[in-house]
Amino acid sequence: MKDNKLGRRRALKVLGIGGVTAFGLFSAACGGGEEGGGGGGGGGGDSEGCGAPVDAQSQQMRTTLQYKEQSTEAGKNCANCAQYVEGQYGDCGGCNLFSGPVQPQGHCLSWAAQAEG
Repeated sequence: MKDNKLGRRRALKVLGIGGVTAFGLFSAACGGGEEGGGGGGGGGGDSEGCGAPVDAQSQQMRTTLQYKEQSTEAGKNCANCAQYVEGQYGDCGGCNLFSGPVQPQGHCLSWAAQAEG
């Protein structure tokens, strides 16, 4: 019976370390610095009409957040999202969650209303 407790303890320890590691990776991907505040391309190497390339890590985050270059939800688009950085890539903006250009009319699962005022 003592072996089971050690097994459970070890399993919890491994799961805890895995959780901390996953959190660290997610945090780094979400905004580890000033350089990568944008977001955008719905599925290719760059966001349509913006011309800025999208790296593999950013593309993965876009896929995870189900970013689309054209919102299908009325009243919810990147231009009125709290994460949006207007004009960061010319006509396209940026996003605080991933790097690269974001279409103002785009949308993702992390959309949040801008604070009023």
